[in-house]
Amino acid sequence: MTQTDLQADNGASENGAGAPIAQSPESLKNVLESLIFVSSSPVTAKRLARAARSTLAEVQPLLDELVADYAHRGVHLYFVAGGYQFRSARESADFVRTLVAPKPLRLGRAQLETLAIVAYRQPLTRPEVDDVRGVDSGSSLKMLAERGLVKILGRKDEPGRPLVYGTSPAFLEFFGLSGLQDLPTLQEFSDLSDEHRALFEEKTGESIDIAAAELAAAEAMEEAEEELLAQEEAAMAAAEAESEDEELDEDDEEDDDG
Repeated sequence: MTQTDLQADNGASENGAGAPIAQSPESLKNVLESLIFVSSSPVTAKRLARAARSTLAEVQPLLDELVADYAHRGVHLYFVAGGYQFRSARESADFVRTLVAPKPLRLGRAQLETLAIVAYRQPLTRPEVDDVRGVDSGSSLKMLAERGLVKILGRKDEPGRPLVYGTSPAFLEFFGLSGLQDLPTLQEFSDLSDEHRALFEEKTGESIDIAAAELAAAEAMEEAEEELLAQEEAAMAAAEAESEDEELDEDDEEDDDG
């Protein structure tokens, strides 16, 4: 399915401050290519439509064409973090690395565990992360926030009003995801190829321990089920207590009437 199909329901028009400019499809396609090229981060189709003084309905098919045009080149047009960005082809990674040699973003095991918990169970608070990990996660959350991988979403409406955390657009961009729905399932994670395992280790500086990951996921699932059961039992108890209070009130009213 193309992005045209995915975003067709976002509205037929996303104009800029001025009126749309009549352009040929080829001319508009060149403008979009230029806009994406000069952008330092993924840019959404809506923003591109505004910048090109066109409409989303006109822009989206051309973006799909650009993605196809660059599919077999050394530079690809990727849809990541909700927007479009030019990146070198994955097949050229080894050669690009020797020239650019960027300093990789290294994450320790504690940061990886914390990031995984936030990614799959967000939104959640620091105490909730601590409950899953069994240790304090304050320093890991702070480091992840400083590196822009997680962000504060707000405060939870409970005593103390703890901060609520979730992943950031930089998280999606870093891992090449278009959205959280692209996060791998446990089965997909277990079935990673040697190539993808190597890529994960290169990105994070950590090796993959499948057994430990499966155990942690199973424990997290069990804790989530227990928490849900406890919430349901608490809700049932509260409902029963409320019902009893209403019956007592009715009995009192009948006694007063008598």
